[in-house]
Amino acid sequence: MKFLLNAYAASAVTVARSEAERDAVVDHADFVAAARESGELIGGGVLADSSTGVLVRAREGRTTVADGPHLDSPVRLAACYLVDCEDRDRAVGLAATVLAAHYDAVEVRPVMLAAGMEM
Repeated sequence: MKFLLNAYAASAVTVARSEAERDAVVDHADFVAAARESGELIGGGVLADSSTGVLVRAREGRTTVADGPHLDSPVRLAACYLVDCEDRDRAVGLAATVLAAHYDAVEVRPVMLAAGMEM
């Protein structure tokens, strides 16, 4: 089964963090190496700060682009990884090895295909 691991982190702007906590938001090298070695990592990476992104909307034949950030929340998506695991328990185990899980949270979500949930 494929799962998307979304690593969240409180914004460094709104929350005072130690150097170790700031590093944990972007340093997922151990997780990446282990998941790659096990053959479970499909891809992914750390995201730039949300203030560097844009939000695209297409309505009634018109496209608008707005500068970020877009959520009114101190928590931001910091990284995402696509993994292929035998089950949810294994995906949860992998998520627990992402350093961000020790300071904020990592969301584990199954990836659905057009035909529904992949099993």
